[in-house]
Amino acid sequence: MSRNAQRANANLQQICQTLALEGRVNVVDLAQTLSVSEVSIRKYLTTLEQQGVLIRTHGGAVANASSSPNVQANLNNSPTINTTAEASSLSQPAIVDNDPCKQAIAATAAKLIAPFSRIVVDSGSTTAHLLPYLQTIEGLVVMTNSLPIATALTQKSNNATVLMSGGTWDPLSQSFQGQMSEKMIASYNFEMAFVGASGLDLAKGTTTFHELTKLSQVMSDSSEHTIVLAQSDKLFKKMPNIELSWGKISTLVTDNRLHNDAQRHIQNYGVNVMCTPPMEK
Repeated sequence: MSRNAQRANANLQQICQTLALEGRVNVVDLAQTLSVSEVSIRKYLTTLEQQGVLIRTHGGAVANASSSPNVQANLNNSPTINTTAEASSLSQPAIVDNDPCKQAIAATAAKLIAPFSRIVVDSGSTTAHLLPYLQTIEGLVVMTNSLPIATALTQKSNNATVLMSGGTWDPLSQSFQGQMSEKMIASYNFEMAFVGASGLDLAKGTTTFHELTKLSQVMSDSSEHTIVLAQSDKLFKKMPNIELSWGKISTLVTDNRLHNDAQRHIQNYGVNVMCTPPMEK
């Protein structure tokens, strides 16, 4: 495990210890305690939220009282989490789950990609599910900031040209971020940008807890069409920072649970809404 991954793992353990003792954590306090930026703390909290350990709140998080027994046992009875599992989650490829909803969204979005297209793909747990389709469509030019996606495409593709954005390495997202990444992406022209979303706001667009939102904006600005992949329950997640306004988004690809009123509201912004087929029971 790299030194950065070891430090991230130790910080995640410390956050879980604080949750176990106090039931809640504060971003500012954690940043001071762990001597890292508030942006890094929010990324740690996002990782733990995805694991079901906590629930994000404004300025921090609280322990997830309805989490699985194993997770709750870690919070209640142990000052540490499973370091082997956590290290694995930091080092595994971007596709780390078998979420059928994310898979269906990616399958629907992949229908937009024609052979020999020029596309840019953002890192993220939903966009990562595009990978099996990117590996089979002929002659793609794919730029990404996701190292797992780039690596997988260099190992298997149908004559794809793979471009890495470069930049500052983020071990939590397994991707490159920062100004160098932004400048590299901005120097190209793409037909489509595929990005995810932490939250959806009917009045504003895609939202996030992270202050660093420019990379997704640069991907959108460098592309003729911007496609957002997001589950419909993201509408219930309130985030303080606007990432992409509806005016910048060409298509929202989501699941079939999106309420009709919400779909019509989004379409009124000129956004094409694609919903996945009904899930088989």
